Amino acid sequence: MKRITEITKRDVYELFRDGYIEEGFVIEERVAYPYYGRLKEIEFLERLYDLEKMGSKDPRYSNAKEDIIQNTINNNGYPYCWVFQDNRFGLNKGPDEIFLRFICEIFHPLVRNEKKQWKSFLNKVNNLIKEDGYELYIKEYISGREVYDYRLYGVDVADKMDKNAIRDLIDEFKSDLIAKATNGDMLEKDYKRCRDILMQIPELKTHIPTFIKSNHSANDFRRYMQAYNQHYADRRSLINTEMDNLASYLNEDSDQFMQMKEYTKQEELGSGGFGTVFKYYNTCLDMDFAVKIYDPVFVSAEEQSEGEKRFFREAKMLFSLNNTHIARIYDAGRMEGKPYIKMEYIKGYTVEELRNREGNMSFPRSAIVISDILVGLKHAHERGVIHRDLKPSNVIFSESEKMFKIIDFGVSAFLDTENHTQLTKTGEHIAGGGFIDPILQQNPKIRDVRCDIYSVGAIWYFLLCGRVPSGSDMREYLEKSNSQITPTDIDIVMKCLSSSIENRYHSCEELLPIVKNAMG
Repeated sequence: MKRITEITKRDVYELFRDGYIEEGFVIEERVAYPYYGRLKEIEFLERLYDLEKMGSKDPRYSNAKEDIIQNTINNNGYPYCWVFQDNRFGLNKGPDEIFLRFICEIFHPLVRNEKKQWKSFLNKVNNLIKEDGYELYIKEYISGREVYDYRLYGVDVADKMDKNAIRDLIDEFKSDLIAKATNGDMLEKDYKRCRDILMQIPELKTHIPTFIKSNHSANDFRRYMQAYNQHYADRRSLINTEMDNLASYLNEDSDQFMQMKEYTKQEELGSGGFGTVFKYYNTCLDMDFAVKIYDPVFVSAEEQSEGEKRFFREAKMLFSLNNTHIARIYDAGRMEGKPYIKMEYIKGYTVEELRNREGNMSFPRSAIVISDILVGLKHAHERGVIHRDLKPSNVIFSESEKMFKIIDFGVSAFLDTENHTQLTKTGEHIAGGGFIDPILQQNPKIRDVRCDIYSVGAIWYFLLCGRVPSGSDMREYLEKSNSQITPTDIDIVMKCLSSSIENRYHSCEELLPIVKNAMG
């Protein structure tokens, strides 16, 4: 949907960039408020975007996070409020949903600065977007503080409809969607009318199927369904199921897990471009679970369909693995039409947090971490799965089990066990990052366990000196940064990081005895 004009977006941008003038009794005062509130700018952006999987505008860096750190923290390469004009974030020319979700996040209780004049900025933003048919409203409260969402403004059709009328609308919309998805026709005005009305209804808004929420026109919807499945019967089945589920949510609790008395939602554990992870407590089992819900907003219809396939592929891969050093998966399915994975909840801290707390480690100390990672990887490799995205934030120390566990196999892949490579679809992309094998970034089609060996070496390097391996001075930097390690120790790490894949350790099985010997 694109109701918000470029004029309104420009006015909102200039409001946060320049502030506004408040007239006093004697003098005029300029009132300013940073859009990221009490947070650091990059912390705010990471609440909405997966910066490590977003491209860099600076050719020196492999992802947006590194780019932003360099140009906003290390120096002032980007002007104030640059994000509103950066096309990567979809605020300037993207759909209304992206812009409005961004605005709502500005005024979230965890973001906004209660000591500053955030409410006056909220009112001014509201006055601007109301001209284009939207408003921010109080959706709920957290610790007595308002949480805002957006809705259509000045369009009161839904308010005049009773439950039966809404159900009739859903049935009508379902029939038209099936027609559009199976080579029939549906008028654009009818699609937009039904979609707009459903998006206004508080009981249904969070349950709108992805194929409606992420598609702003009937033609976008058709392209989404074509990408989803080539068979008409499968398209009809999906639409029937999702629209019937939508109707069932009238006057019902929105959270299927919360409807089960034994489950209690505890807290949000994290979020990013993929969606959100929540912690649930099962009273019968006296056990916590992590529930990962796939619900991206900043993607096209085709990317959404492909993303769901990858999400369930991750679930399938994880379910096939059973090792104490890999986070266990218990269940997968759809909740409110959104894919989810229910997995082991690990109370502890990441390897990144451990390194930041302890500083440069001794070689035996670091080898303990690497040993646990290799045991988990060895199990995965033996079952034909490579991780391809190992990094310190993807390894967690379990405080209860006193061991390190690997999580997040989101971009992992199956091996061809005969030759260790297997081509994938054209255009596959591996996000950049200092812990990912450069060979894999150059050729995402490659399937080789030695790509994971590189990542293990990169994590090891980070534990020893606090830096990701890069540049021609990697060895020299390691020698100078950590006086506790020997040339032999460095040789082991550098072999993992060899630019030639043939010169690396060929398997976890080969590297493990060396690591265990280093543990002392």
